[in-house]
Amino acid sequence: MMLEAREKRVERQEKLLKECSCLICFTMNIAGPYKISDCIMRAYAEGVAKIYRILEQNGIETIKAEQIIEKTGMESYIALQQNPLKIKRLMVQIEDNFELGRLFDIDVIRPDGEKVSRADIGMDGRSCMICGSEGSGCARSRRHSVEELQQCFINKICDYFNCQYADYLAQSAVKALMYEVSVTPKPGLVDRADNGSHKDMDFFTFINSSTALYDYFKKCALKAVELSDKTPQILFDNLRYLGLEAESKMYQHTFGVNTHKGAIFSFGIIIASTAYLTENGREATAENVLDICSQMAQVSLADFENPNIHQSFGKQIFAQQKIKGIRGQAAAGYPDVKPALALLKKCLQKGDGFDTAGAKVLCLLMSELEDTNVIRRSDVDTLKMVHSKASAILESDNFAEEFAALNDEFVKLNISHGGCADLLAICFLLYFICE
Repeated sequence: MMLEAREKRVERQEKLLKECSCLICFTMNIAGPYKISDCIMRAYAEGVAKIYRILEQNGIETIKAEQIIEKTGMESYIALQQNPLKIKRLMVQIEDNFELGRLFDIDVIRPDGEKVSRADIGMDGRSCMICGSEGSGCARSRRHSVEELQQCFINKICDYFNCQYADYLAQSAVKALMYEVSVTPKPGLVDRADNGSHKDMDFFTFINSSTALYDYFKKCALKAVELSDKTPQILFDNLRYLGLEAESKMYQHTFGVNTHKGAIFSFGIIIASTAYLTENGREATAENVLDICSQMAQVSLADFENPNIHQSFGKQIFAQQKIKGIRGQAAAGYPDVKPALALLKKCLQKGDGFDTAGAKVLCLLMSELEDTNVIRRSDVDTLKMVHSKASAILESDNFAEEFAALNDEFVKLNISHGGCADLLAICFLLYFICE
């Protein structure tokens, strides 16, 4: 079958070369008898996309294109009216610099049917993907078994797509944090207009903190992939260390100010839950993500009963009022996030911008959430007063003006809904990655 495929490939090349001065022939460099699988197809699609992108970036138009998918593998042909040496230089950039490039064979063929070699453009031959030695030598001597080569390309493909997905989740997380701090107005909280009730932080402090957490978010996703065959509870235990490291990094970038401690906890388990679901072949809907979060966060409730763990304000307020704060929210599957996320989607669907939608979602959260940050700065009675005011404003025909007017009052009373802000950010994150 492979011999027949090669003969057909030559026939296609000869036919297409009659219409162009340069032909790209792209195939996958896959060892062994099996040339088609889901992961190979995904890698092949990435290669095709990279070729078209670099041609577009260089203003090169395609005359004709064909694609063949058979048991013997995938083949892509792109006919051009270009200097073959120029095109070979561009294709070598992909082979040498793209993460999956070593798995690609991107031949550039002259009008006479001869391939442009790497030596023709002053480049060395390709190295072995396993040992790094000169590739053709390893191939001739069969230094590596088919099994070794297969495992190598499978690992390369899986690592690439896992990192790509983790990168997407991490970017979405940073974006959600940036959207949250950017929503204006947010009474008592840092926004684009002022610092609310905070004297130790401003809008730029949040920018510093948000961008510093990107690596942490990516590590949470990759840890979930690594432990996808374990229970959510085991995954949670492994996230603790990453979370503590992220807190330390946050404090370094904010000079000791706590901007995102709650978000580090919640975003870590949400991102890990999303990657965990995806790796196990389950759809990462908001409902499914929050269900895995609940399973993971059950572990954290034991901290309330553990005398060896630092006596935080969260533990103190639990002992006094039985309010579980963000840990209780997470262990219950973030019940206050669900109606807030529904409101966010409703507002955006009807045309509200993220400022207006975010303000309404924040107001809803302020009307219901037992925000321990408010209690810490005042007391339970003040929290109940805020619940009542927020509920009334949410139903008002003059929402924008009345909600903005709360800022002066909250600053005087030193009120800041940090917990509500965290849940608003969670709504943004779930909207970005699940909707």
